Amino acid sequence: MNGDQEQRAKVSLIFTIKNEESTLEEFLSSLETQSRIPDEIIVVDGGSTDSSVELVERFSKSCRAPLRLIIERDANIPKGRNVAISNAKYNIIASTDAGCKLDTKWLENLISPFEEDPSIQVVAGWFEPDARSNFESVTAGLLFPRKDIVSRKSDKFLPSSRSIAFRKECWERVRGYPEWLNTAEDSFFDLKLREAGYKFHFASKAVVFWRVRPNLKSLFKQYFRYRKGDATAGLFFGRYWWPRVVGYATALLLIVLSFFSLEALLILVLGSFAYLEGRAFLTYTRTRLISAILVVPVVVLTVDVAGFIGYLVGLISRNNSRKTSE
Repeated sequence: MNGDQEQRAKVSLIFTIKNEESTLEEFLSSLETQSRIPDEIIVVDGGSTDSSVELVERFSKSCRAPLRLIIERDANIPKGRNVAISNAKYNIIASTDAGCKLDTKWLENLISPFEEDPSIQVVAGWFEPDARSNFESVTAGLLFPRKDIVSRKSDKFLPSSRSIAFRKECWERVRGYPEWLNTAEDSFFDLKLREAGYKFHFASKAVVFWRVRPNLKSLFKQYFRYRKGDATAGLFFGRYWWPRVVGYATALLLIVLSFFSLEALLILVLGSFAYLEGRAFLTYTRTRLISAILVVPVVVLTVDVAGFIGYLVGLISRNNSRKTSE
């Protein structure tokens, strides 16, 4: 080992699994071909009933890094991450998700900022859509963030834990991932890190590819869970809930008024068209898919309705938890 290698930061890579057999082999293959291999890999299984554990055990036999598999039955994702990090040997923790595919230089680009600037404490990686149909491409164009916009506002970017690295002492100081959340746990964790004053760096080339939901049913479930988690955590009320309440309440009022007023009906039609097809046009400019004109309005309504219901359920759950604790 030469001097440069000896000075390289030691990295513990962590991820959780639970019934991931459909995506796990592709993920593990992308992990094995990384240009920079982690110094150890820690996997926490939350109680898989499929072949996920067997796949990881088989992979460990040929893996280029020491791999430790921990079985923690009934652990949710944040608890699984906490268990993995608490068992990590090294100070720099790289986190990803088993449902992703890693770019060949993902870990290299995620970790190099720590070595170039010792004052950096958190590195936010990036994620791109892994779209495999026109529906998925349109959905990604509508819902996924744009790297150029995030790059200009990276001081406000909250990275997903499918692509993030941080120093272990930062995790300890903010008391780890919130195990009482099943979703939105990474946003909550990010906000705690920012509140603690830690220095973030945006590594735009540290890319993971994340599957887009293939149909409206799975998309509805996804955004129901997202917004339920946001509400339970007390996050993003102004961003996701209040503007839509105002917009849809106005639409409902116009629907009632349209029975008595042609002007109200006209405003309702024009306003709805502008909201839905305006977003469809912007999505078309990103994807160049004509199908966006028809698909986007349906996706927008699906995601908004899922968000309303999920956020309301989350608020009820949060209030019930407070009453129970009192």
